[in-house]
Amino acid sequence: MIASGGDTKRWFFRTSTTFPIRFESEPELWLRSASNDAELRDCLTECCTGSALFIFNGVDLICGIILLVYSLYIGLNHYAAEWLYVPICLLGSFLLITVALSWFGTFSPKYSVLLPCSSNLFLLLAILEFAFAVVIFTQSAAINQFLRDHQQELKLSDKQLQRIEDSKFLPAYLFLGLFVMEIIRFGCATRLFYSRKDRLFRYRRLGALDDLEAELMEAAKEEEITKKYSNLRDNYQQKYTSKTKPCIVPVETPETIEYMV
Repeated sequence: MIASGGDTKRWFFRTSTTFPIRFESEPELWLRSASNDAELRDCLTECCTGSALFIFNGVDLICGIILLVYSLYIGLNHYAAEWLYVPICLLGSFLLITVALSWFGTFSPKYSVLLPCSSNLFLLLAILEFAFAVVIFTQSAAINQFLRDHQQELKLSDKQLQRIEDSKFLPAYLFLGLFVMEIIRFGCATRLFYSRKDRLFRYRRLGALDDLEAELMEAAKEEEITKKYSNLRDNYQQKYTSKTKPCIVPVETPETIEYMV
């Protein structure tokens, strides 16, 4: 078994073949272990964030359908003024469009670019919902006066008007709940997007590492072949030198000792 390289690189070769069997060094083992841990963590993150986005999308889908159907109902039957049902219809349509973008980005990794787009739209929607909640809480008297002034236009009876005035803060609480949900949705969508991006980056990095390993194995194979032929050449040179080397025989004479070739 022949080993070449330092402590951080160990290459082992079979004696019966020139193909190397490579054992990974400690830094590479650590890199692969860290990559596997990060991949497991990202899988759990994607599962949790994807499940949360699925629930949030379901809630927004139901709210969007309710708003759209309600606006069309009061608009087509002339139960409300145009300035009231048209914004409700636009809000419901906006919700449905953003939910569609979020679902495409959640279920298909190749459409992950839609996640930040839908997140930004939902963040804008969250700001509007928070603004509506603040207006309802701070302008309750003005809202009551507005409803009384437009009672005939809104086609509200006295009982309906009183019921609306008594429960006027319920939409504000609903808007606050939706605001919190949209903020959580924004965080989940952003985390899911960057988790997929990081996993793609690691796959590419591991692919580059595999290519580097193949190049190193090829270089080690060439080095082993070169060393083998170098050893053979040295052996043949030694044999040739030993055959052609002249023989020196000492010859003794009474006076001196001479060497004759």
